[in-house]
Amino acid sequence: MENTFLLQIFRSLAPTEHAPVRKFLLSPFFNQRTDVIALFDQLVGAQQAGDLAQLEKQTLFEAVYPGQAYNSLNLNHCFAYLTERLEQYLAITEMQNDGLTERFYRLRAFRRRRLTQLFERDARMLERRHEASPNRHAGWHLFQYRLQNEVFSHRIVQRRDGPTNLAAAGDALGQFFLLENLRWACTANALRSVGGTEQGLLLAEAVQELADCTPAAENPGLALLAHSLRALRNPDDETAFQTLTGLLRQYPDLFPPAESRDLFMSAINFCIRRQNQGERAFARPALELYREALERGILFENGVLPAYTYNNIHILAQVTEERDWARSFLDRYRETLPAAERDNIYRYNLAIFHYRAGDYGQVLDLLQSVEFSEVFINLDVRRMLLKSYFELGEWLSLASLLDSFAVFIRRQKTLGYHRDNYLNLIRFTKKLAKKGTNAGLVRQIQDTAAVAERDWLLKKASGNQ
Repeated sequence: MENTFLLQIFRSLAPTEHAPVRKFLLSPFFNQRTDVIALFDQLVGAQQAGDLAQLEKQTLFEAVYPGQAYNSLNLNHCFAYLTERLEQYLAITEMQNDGLTERFYRLRAFRRRRLTQLFERDARMLERRHEASPNRHAGWHLFQYRLQNEVFSHRIVQRRDGPTNLAAAGDALGQFFLLENLRWACTANALRSVGGTEQGLLLAEAVQELADCTPAAENPGLALLAHSLRALRNPDDETAFQTLTGLLRQYPDLFPPAESRDLFMSAINFCIRRQNQGERAFARPALELYREALERGILFENGVLPAYTYNNIHILAQVTEERDWARSFLDRYRETLPAAERDNIYRYNLAIFHYRAGDYGQVLDLLQSVEFSEVFINLDVRRMLLKSYFELGEWLSLASLLDSFAVFIRRQKTLGYHRDNYLNLIRFTKKLAKKGTNAGLVRQIQDTAAVAERDWLLKKASGNQ
């Protein structure tokens, strides 16, 4: 049962949704089967008791069809019907959460039923409400096109020889295509930067040329996406970066939160790539962009701050030496982290905070009980433990860690160049622990191409504490 579509959908429901879903199932318009309601009630009860994972079909059948002989076909039909009703509930709630979409479908119904006065009333209302939105992203223009398409279809029937809104519909369609084409080009470039491949988009170059010729004041949304694409494509194009950040601040509400987040991340990733090339000055604008995005609330996904975002912001605050702000950030946003990994993420970042202050005892206390499935965080945790044990002279613990660290690395098949970096760190740390300050060891470290924590190893091997 665990992998059935029914349980997947049911688990996605918040406990506060159980009552609304039951009301939905009690409506004869949507459901007239009492066994479906009984099955839903059994799932709710099992979840509340913590027994949902242990539920068996035989047990469910006896509860839903008391006194009847077990019939898997009947139960499967009930499963399928409840699944379909839950899918319908999700679709309806999505539509209701977007008031304009629901009104749009009313408008379409009025047109098809020739309810002229109702259609014209709602068309005017929808146009006003849609125009009042500050957004001017591709989705805004797509809705505008669909709305104008309905108005055109209505007018062409009602007044065959009168004026139409053909120009408005065509303009909305064109704006949608331009903005959406650029948005997908940005997505393709962002994926390429993390190891993916950029797929060609139809008319992408023509769209880029048109965007370059369009003044930002005339179409700021197009300009934002065009400069985002330039910043993603070329980390040396500082003009694109400066224009992008300026437009983000000048037009804060052109795009909905998810799309605004992507634009901010284009600018942030531009900074991080430059920082990774050794230009440390770019850490400051990256942190400022993160702060602005935090204040606007666009970094959150359903109220949750992703762990990698939390980690990145904290590291940038450390790099820019804003330690007081970094410490307050960790506590302020702790409760917004994903619940399942909240404590681990918080303890890991707090360990980084103390590690950078040289408070190695606190680092050990914080990292003893953290567990991560993400390989590179595991590497970082072990790296901090290694250096902390060494600095504190915890030689037995260090020896044990070095052995387990080497085993961990050899089990990973996708580390690439990191594998040699960390294996050499382990090898040289073992030699350091045995020999201490040693000129020969200094030469070996210098002559080895791939070494993690090279500067630290050289400092220890040369005796420059």
